[in-house]
Amino acid sequence: MDTSRMLQLTNLNTSELFTLYTQSEKLMEVAADFKSKLELALARNQIIDAFEFYDLGKVKDVYQIFGGYVNTSFGVFTEKDGKEYYYFVRKYKKGIQEKEMELEHSLIDFSIANGLDVAAGLIRSKDGKTFIKLPEEFKGKTEYRYFAVYDYLEGEDKYTWIDPYLTDEEFANFAGVLATFHNASRNYDPKGRERVEPKILDFVKILPDTFKKFAQTGFNDKFHGFYLRNLDEILTVLERTRVPEEDVAKMVFNPIHSDYHPGNVKFRDGQAVGIFDFDWAKIDLRLFDVCFSIVYSCCAWEDLPDGSTDGDLRLDKCKIYLQGYQNKLKELGGLEPFNETEKKYFPLMIEAANAYLINWCLSSYYADQENLNEYEYLAYLTHQVKMLKWIEEHQTDLAEIASSI
Repeated sequence: MDTSRMLQLTNLNTSELFTLYTQSEKLMEVAADFKSKLELALARNQIIDAFEFYDLGKVKDVYQIFGGYVNTSFGVFTEKDGKEYYYFVRKYKKGIQEKEMELEHSLIDFSIANGLDVAAGLIRSKDGKTFIKLPEEFKGKTEYRYFAVYDYLEGEDKYTWIDPYLTDEEFANFAGVLATFHNASRNYDPKGRERVEPKILDFVKILPDTFKKFAQTGFNDKFHGFYLRNLDEILTVLERTRVPEEDVAKMVFNPIHSDYHPGNVKFRDGQAVGIFDFDWAKIDLRLFDVCFSIVYSCCAWEDLPDGSTDGDLRLDKCKIYLQGYQNKLKELGGLEPFNETEKKYFPLMIEAANAYLINWCLSSYYADQENLNEYEYLAYLTHQVKMLKWIEEHQTDLAEIASSI
C-alpha cells in the first residue's frame, strides 16, 4: 500500500496531549480576540458610513459603551466648524422591525414634547429620518442593520441592573422620573406601531407552556439541572398570576419603558438626570412597569448590612420607590396616581414581573447556549428563583406597603 499521500494517525502520550490542549486554548483566545477586533473595526466603519447621512461633522473617535444585552451602543466624537461634539449611537439588533423603532422614536419625541426633559433626543438625518439602515453581508447574504443617533446625556453612570444600590434620595427621584415619563406619554397614540408582544397578563398565561418546552431541551448542564429542580414551583406561581377582567379594566394602560433599571439612568448629586434605552417600550399596564422596575432595582444581589441576601426585595426601598412615584404624579396633576385596584394587585404584579425576568433568562440561554456563559446565566436564574420564593413568603408585607402609600 502506498502511504505517501496519507496522514498517519500517531499515538500521543498524556504530556503531549496536554501540551496540544494548552496550545489550542491559546489559539482559541487569539481567534476570539481577532474576531472581536474585526467586529469593532466593522462597527467603526459602519458608524462613519452612517454619519454621512447626517450633518454632524467628521467622525474623530468611536467608543463602545458596554452594558447592553440586545443592541450595541457607542459614544461618537465628531468635529464640525472647529468644534468637538459627542453623540450616542445605537446599532440595533438583527431582525428588528422598522415599526418597532418607529414606536420607540415617536414615543421619545412625544414624551420630550410633553414634559420629559431628561431623555436623550433623537438626531434627524439630512432627510429628516430618526434612523438609517446599512447593508451588512455575511456568508453571501445581505441584511440591513439599523442605526440611530441621539443627543448624549450628561451625568454619571453610577449603577447597573446587578448593582442597584441607590441612596434613598436617588430611589425617590428615580421613581419620580418614571412617573414623569408615564405622565408625559399618557396621551400618546402609537398609530398601529405597537410592539409584537402580548400584554403582561396575557403573556404570563402562555409562559407555562413555554417553560415546559424549555424543560424538554435535553441540555445536560448545571443551568438546566437547576431549572428542572425549580420548575414545578415556578409553574405553581404562574398558574395563580391571574387578574379578573373586571379588575383589569380598572387599571391604567399607558406607554411603559419596560426596562427601567438604574443602569438605564444617569445621576448627579442625588438626582436622576437622564433616562435612556426605550428599546422595549410598549403600551401595557403602568403597574407592571413600576413592579418590573422594583424587581430590578429594589433587590439584593449579595449579603447587605441591612440583613438582605441575594434575591430579597428590600421592603424599605420598595416603599420609598412607590411613594416617590405616587408623590410625583400628585405634583404633576396629570396622570392619576395608583388607584385602589392597582394597589390591591401590587403583590401579584411583582410576581408577574419576576416571571418576565425568569423568561428573559431562560429564553436567552436556551437560544444561544453554546455562546453564553453557563455560570453567568445560572447566577441570573438563581437570583430570580430566590426572589420568587421570597415574594411568596412576603405577600402580606408587599400588600401592606402598597396600601400605605
